Amino acid sequence: MVNLLFNRFILLNIYMTTFTKWFLLIAVTGTGLFFAETQGALSLIVKNDKSYLAILIMVLFTIFSVRIGQLSFESDLIKKDKDKDELSRKAELGWFTAEHFFSFGLLGTIIGLVLATGGSLDGTKPVSEIVAGLKTGLNTAFYTTICGIVFSILLQLQLLVLKNGLKK
Repeated sequence: MVNLLFNRFILLNIYMTTFTKWFLLIAVTGTGLFFAETQGALSLIVKNDKSYLAILIMVLFTIFSVRIGQLSFESDLIKKDKDKDELSRKAELGWFTAEHFFSFGLLGTIIGLVLATGGSLDGTKPVSEIVAGLKTGLNTAFYTTICGIVFSILLQLQLLVLKNGLKK
């Protein structure tokens, strides 16, 4: 049974174009994000991120996903190695961005921790205000880190599809 499924996957992999693989990955990603939003996850992240880095990460992810889709479509049309090298160079900006999503997430963590501890440790505020400040800062810290990691992985998967398509 497993062997049959593996063989079918191999056959599908042979006949699928790079753009088709990218499109399927985007469809699965979009479906996952849709279901996450139906549970209120994305709205919660946007609402609670005081650094706005999570929004920046999501917008950059959308822009670069479209660009990778364009490059995937172009990769199916070209045959020359010179043109494939040119597409590979164009994809380098995507790799740079994907690697820095994680950095944006860490920057959001630092901003969140600054928000959490800023002004709340002087002892003049009541405990309820201190806890509220901690909650706001820690929400920012955790949500930006999650966005950075998740969207970095999703963008890198798209870039791997493109990279493998350019090897053929």
